[in-house]
Amino acid sequence: MRNRRKLNELRDMRQNAKHGDFYFAVYTAINQPERNAPVFIVGDDDRGDVVVCSCTKSPPRPPYDIKVQLKLPTSVRTSKLYTISREQLQFKIPQTASVQEYKDIMLQLSKFLHM
Repeated sequence: MRNRRKLNELRDMRQNAKHGDFYFAVYTAINQPERNAPVFIVGDDDRGDVVVCSCTKSPPRPPYDIKVQLKLPTSVRTSKLYTISREQLQFKIPQTASVQEYKDIMLQLSKFLHM
């Protein structure tokens, strides 16, 4: 019974993942090994998939990386976009981007996409 409750909580958490959330995810980049890393959700229209920016603890690389403070200093790579299944989301990271960090991420993302 306890395992079923945990599975239901995980399913609900994945379905409620939305734009602006940080999650820990397991995903594969093209020609790269599988990664277990934080991601920042930038698209959540489809109930089966989310669009994410990868995150790394490496220092930011100008011009498209934005430094944020999660548990550790983290760089959101707005030039590294991936579409992943919600099933690849492992858990929600409780920290959020500050208002200014969020604005910076969205500005650099729009610049990268030439919007």
